[in-house]
Amino acid sequence: MPEGREEIRALLALSRVEGLGHERLRRLLAHFGSVQAVLKASDWECAIGKGGPWRRPGPAEFDWAEVQWKRLNAEGGRCLAPGDASYPELLGQISSPPPILFALGPDDLVGPTVAIVGPRKASEYGLQIAGELARGLVQCGVCIVSGMAYGVDAAAHEAALAAGGRTIAVLGCGPDVPYPRAHTGLYRQIRERGVIVSEFAWGSQPNRQTFPQRNRIISGLSLGVIVVEAPQKSGSLITVTHAVDQNREVFAVPGDVRSGASAGCHRLIKDGAKLVEEVGDVLEELAGWAPPASKAMSLPELPPEDARIYGLLSREPRHIDELAQDSTLPPQALLDSLLRLELDGLVDQLAGKRFLRRAG
Repeated sequence: MPEGREEIRALLALSRVEGLGHERLRRLLAHFGSVQAVLKASDWECAIGKGGPWRRPGPAEFDWAEVQWKRLNAEGGRCLAPGDASYPELLGQISSPPPILFALGPDDLVGPTVAIVGPRKASEYGLQIAGELARGLVQCGVCIVSGMAYGVDAAAHEAALAAGGRTIAVLGCGPDVPYPRAHTGLYRQIRERGVIVSEFAWGSQPNRQTFPQRNRIISGLSLGVIVVEAPQKSGSLITVTHAVDQNREVFAVPGDVRSGASAGCHRLIKDGAKLVEEVGDVLEELAGWAPPASKAMSLPELPPEDARIYGLLSREPRHIDELAQDSTLPPQALLDSLLRLELDGLVDQLAGKRFLRRAG
């Protein structure tokens, strides 16, 4: 976080200067090196600034910043800027990282993250797949990023929370504005157990420009973006464009070839996106990001049958029929072994009788 109240107020005041904008503010901070150095810029430097003349913030901007700071402090929020220790490392690497990032919630913004995006009017298939992928990923220690919109976004957030995992909601409005209003309950859950982030000031209402603008943050926070059930002109493809520009992995879930609901996903797959049928397809690309603790998990003393089954499992989900074939155990013995491993906290069961090692 910028050092102290005055530093935060100064940064907020700068962001309020008419005509400056977040992108130019980011460039000014990069050029001068600090908020205070920007404030101390000479009249000459203001007049010939790259991009046209600009001015330093005055009393009106500082008064507004004081109100923002008080609301931030009262809500227990954080104000992050590039270069801060708490600023997300991945986000700081994109070409236009937000110069101010507000965060609300107890969670941090570190660790492996994957975005799940898709249409607001998703089918039952799309909602189920989004939930299944989110659930499986958080069970492997991956944090789910999305935009808290109707449809796929909400399904991903809800599944992550239901599985006891981490999730980040990136808003196209102020961090204190639950949007859409129907998701106020979901907003509260994420705020209590995950984190809400936004580059927009307290009280800012959404508009048609803010949602495409925030999409670069969704992809910027993530190692990869999974697209579920996107038609040809889906807004989700804007996030994919950012992901490609940011050198992120792009994943796409196939759908019914007779329906236009997944035409955008099919086009992405043709263009080189990785086809995703299950969690393992994503984890394969994130193998280098497995939490260190999970690689050296201290195992309890296991019965021979349980040790054999555990050895057949990995972070990639396996169907019970595969395990039965490879283990040669009788069906009931296999079920008993899997149950014991679940109770020991070593294995998780996913939908469709699939099993994988639990993240350490």
